[in-house]
Parts: sequence; structure tokens; C-alpha cells
Amino acid sequence: MIPADPFFNEIYNEKQLKRLEKKFGPFRRHHLDLTVMTQIMLDMMFKMTQKKPRRGEVVMVIPNEQGQLWLHTKDFYPEGVYRLMTGGIDPGEKPDKSLLREVREETGLAVKIDRCLAVITYTLTAAEGTLPFASYVFLTRPVAGQPHPTDPGERITHFKAVPAAELLTVVHNLRALSGPFQDWGIFRAMAHQVAYEALNQSLGAEARNLSAK
Repeated sequence: MIPADPFFNEIYNEKQLKRLEKKFGPFRRHHLDLTVMTQIMLDMMFKMTQKKPRRGEVVMVIPNEQGQLWLHTKDFYPEGVYRLMTGGIDPGEKPDKSLLREVREETGLAVKIDRCLAVITYTLTAAEGTLPFASYVFLTRPVAGQPHPTDPGERITHFKAVPAAELLTVVHNLRALSGPFQDWGIFRAMAHQVAYEALNQSLGAEARNLSAK
């Protein structure tokens, strides 16, 4: 069960979900209960409760002109760990507006949203308490150009573009993390798994439509 939380309710509610569905079409819904015990995720939960409370994020699935997806890594990630970019939703901000803002801030690219692939809710439980969180997974239209970080505070060190099937490797790598990154890896893997499944289903549907013509 997702705990009641006014900041969460601002960015995740049925009115918001219906608006997104009307604008972008149907999307998947998933939920994950996660008990948090390792440090990186504990630090993330602490930041969620500070001066500018965050209860949600956008996940940026950005294809280049060849259909490959942009991943990034940061200077404090374990070696070899890349993932899809994410960005926080400000209290009361519409997720799709947040997506456009965050993409520009983190990559310098201007994109158009193709559709919402999924909405994932989480119940994050630590010794200090329980927090709800949501990830809105958006697919953009293919975009030209090389991403580059515009905010040094993001600590992004490198981008790379990979085929959509490579998201499964990202899932494996994240779930294999240990030590202070263990719970963070489980948390981050979820959006990549869901994005892969949604994209794979979409490609399968397109192939079936073509064969039927």
C-alpha cells in the first residue's frame, strides 16, 4: 500500500494519470516495495525530505536518429555502470513539463515527447520511515545531436548510445551491484526493465501490423 503523502499526491493522482493517458495514450503501471538498507539509497531518501521535497521523477528514454537510446554515467557511479537519465519533478509540476525541462538541463537537447511508456510507483521503507515515490517513463521522438551536460552539479561524465535491447544488460548490471549501491541498483533497474518491455511490445505490435498488410 502506498502511504498517504501530500507531496506525492501533488504529482501522482488519478486526475494526472487520466490527463497523461488522454494526451499520450495508454501506458503501463507497475509498483515496487523496496526495503532500503544501503547507503546510496538512504542518502537519496534523505534528500527527498529536505527543503524542496521530491516524490517523483521523469525517466528519459531518448533515441538518437539511428534509434539507439542515450545512457549516461556519473563520476561517483561504480565503474562501467550506465543508465537512462532521470530528473526530479518539482512539487505540483506536471510530469511531461518536467521531462522537457530536465532533458534540456541534463543534455542540452530539445525534444518532443512521443508517449508515456509507464508509470512506476514505489514504497521505500527504511528504519527512519516510509516514503512513496513515482517514476514517469517517457519516450521522446528521435533527436539529432550529441548530448552534453549543462549543469556541472549533475556530475555527468559520459554519454553513450546503445540499442534498446541493451537495456536488459543495464538491468543485469544494476541488480548485480553490491555494497552501498545495492538497493539503489534494485531501485534503478525497475525503470529499465519496464522500458525494455514496453518498447519490445511496441516493436512486436508494429511487426504484426506490417505482416498483416
